[in-house]
Amino acid sequence: MGSLDMSSANAVHQVVIIGASYGGIPVAHGLLKDVFPALSAARKQKYKVVLIAPNDHFYWKIGAPRLIVNPAALPLEKLLLPIADGFKQYPRDQYEFIYAYATSIDPDKKTVSTSTDESVHYDSLVIASGTTFATPVWSTSNGLDALRADLAELHEKLPAAESILVGGGGAVGTETTGELGETFGGKKELTLLSGSTQLLPRLSNKKVGKDAEARLTKLEVKVIHGVRVTSYSKTAENKTAVKLSDGTEKIVNVYIDATGDRPNSKFVPEAWLDPRGFVKTDGRTLRLDVPDVQHVYCIGSVGSYSTGNVFDTKFAMKALLESIRLDLIGKRETSSSSIASLDPTPPGWIAWLTSWVPFYGSTETGTRKVFYKKFESDVQLIPIGPKQGVGVAFGWKMPSFAVVMAKSKDYMVSNAPKLVDGTE
Repeated sequence: MGSLDMSSANAVHQVVIIGASYGGIPVAHGLLKDVFPALSAARKQKYKVVLIAPNDHFYWKIGAPRLIVNPAALPLEKLLLPIADGFKQYPRDQYEFIYAYATSIDPDKKTVSTSTDESVHYDSLVIASGTTFATPVWSTSNGLDALRADLAELHEKLPAAESILVGGGGAVGTETTGELGETFGGKKELTLLSGSTQLLPRLSNKKVGKDAEARLTKLEVKVIHGVRVTSYSKTAENKTAVKLSDGTEKIVNVYIDATGDRPNSKFVPEAWLDPRGFVKTDGRTLRLDVPDVQHVYCIGSVGSYSTGNVFDTKFAMKALLESIRLDLIGKRETSSSSIASLDPTPPGWIAWLTSWVPFYGSTETGTRKVFYKKFESDVQLIPIGPKQGVGVAFGWKMPSFAVVMAKSKDYMVSNAPKLVDGTE
């Protein structure tokens, strides 16, 4: 494979990134801060990042459970930060933001079409569009207006509500119900439908889910297993009629849907998607895993490699940037290369602690030193209100005080500005 040098010394190699959240923003900073400067100096080549997203603010959605229930403790302005502020540090000819949805990709023409009828050329393409939820409150994928409207309705209805039902016993549903229990426990009818046999069913350590249920019960939350929501609709009295999988119907003042997400991939060519609608991604290099397609990459929960965990975005960043660097200089590791011989990162907890350290190899060498190794053990922290929580790290159940110190107090919101400005 040859180098991607342009025919003219003044030509610009354009990297288009679709999505401006936990994946897209750090990729942009990584390219602009670490990859492009070294390559530009060595190869006399110009590079530019174009970020396309339907949101011009970054949403720290990790804190959404507390924002929904107790906005005084964690207001929206702390979770919703202008993306432009984080990119003022770069020259205008190196960075551009397009406020729009990506509507299609043309691999032959190497263009991305947008909802504003723009056709954006790419030389390299990063898909970091994430996932979307049934309700807008969990993300900005439906736009900022939808997010704000959903929040406004919940903030108006929750204080006066007599009955509140949460659907979904994963991390988001459990955290949200914990916030409800801390704020309204004993004052309102609070119910959580796990939709499974227990809470947090994806975790291999089943004690964590049982611990979460016990803590919610003490907060006077009723947890029901084996029943899920099949549909719901508004009633004439501005309540919600919820139909359940057992054939019954429940009328509640507020229903909060926390049942999971689906990939934002409607704009992606069908040949690039797996049967579930996720982008086919090489889990070691973060390149698109499609024959004869080059210089296309994917990171985050929209990728087939990901379990949806934030670690699959954060800790895969180095490998993605290394893949782009190698492809830009026209050198690529052979298919026979092994992870062990090319990745010097030590195993175990040392790898976890050091995996965020920037390393992209030397400018002109094609030797790969970074592959992504996905965690096989569970790593998850679940606040149950601000004063307690449950969690697991590498298979080991964590004590409540450790979860409180790491996440429960403020959902790690101090990291949001650092992600936006690239200093995380």
